Amino acid sequence: MPRVLVVDDEKIISSSIARVLARAAHTVSTANNGLEALAILQKESFDLVILDLLMPEIGGGEVLDWLHSNRPQTRVILMTAYGDQHLKEDLHRRGAARVLAKPFDDILQFPKIVEDALK
Repeated sequence: MPRVLVVDDEKIISSSIARVLARAAHTVSTANNGLEALAILQKESFDLVILDLLMPEIGGGEVLDWLHSNRPQTRVILMTAYGDQHLKEDLHRRGAARVLAKPFDDILQFPKIVEDALK
């Protein structure tokens, strides 16, 4: 069973994604911001981290960079409402497996998105 950490400062988003993934037999933890995510990641390992890009204090980009340096085997999906092609390319270069645009077309697609990212 893949272990997934979902990080978003909008609790409705993180809890919705977590519920969908839990129903698909994933082990899911959540964090409400980048600081909380880093505290969890320093103690636990995950197969995949799903991160909001823009969060107060520490954003998803900084968490992505920490993961790339400290847990390079962990796959990362970034979510953003503000992504353009240059940003997406930069995030891929920095190690993101995928960049998702917010709002989501269909949150029920997350199990498939996770499966694809872990390949």
